[in-house]
Amino acid sequence: MFNIGSFEVLLIFIIALLVLGPERLPGAVRTTGLWVGRFRRSFYKVKNEIERELNADEIRRQLHNETVMAEIEDAKTNIEGMAKDTENSVNNIVNSANFDPGASKATSDDAKKDSDEESAAVESLAKNDKSLSDELKDVSNQVDEVTKQIYSGGKNPKLANSEDSAESTKDNDIS
Repeated sequence: MFNIGSFEVLLIFIIALLVLGPERLPGAVRTTGLWVGRFRRSFYKVKNEIERELNADEIRRQLHNETVMAEIEDAKTNIEGMAKDTENSVNNIVNSANFDPGASKATSDDAKKDSDEESAAVESLAKNDKSLSDELKDVSNQVDEVTKQIYSGGKNPKLANSEDSAESTKDNDIS
């Protein structure tokens, strides 16, 4: 603890014997022993208390990490549930009797352009290892762009075809 060797202890004992004398030396040694014992006990108590506090902090950190991981798992299950619900609703729309895949005015060039954009998007997602929130933002932006393309001019694609055919018949009737 103090790095005192046997020679130093012997030297201190000889000086104490000369200063205190043989009559008071045993009482001084007992008192010194008591003080050293008290000091050591208080030192070890403080040391143990600090170790307990450090362990308590570590346990608090572990509990916090576990709650954060549980929240992440809950969010993951919620997102997976929303994805399944969305997939089911899209399948219901596709399988419904009112669904007309030819209702939009996509030309072969536009279809090729869209397929190229989709393949580029798939490749970029495969290359980039993004977090789930970034992927959701990207998908949301892509959905907004597709919605704007489909509903440009405020027209429903199914109604746009019927209106175009009605306008073409009006043009034919006038001439």
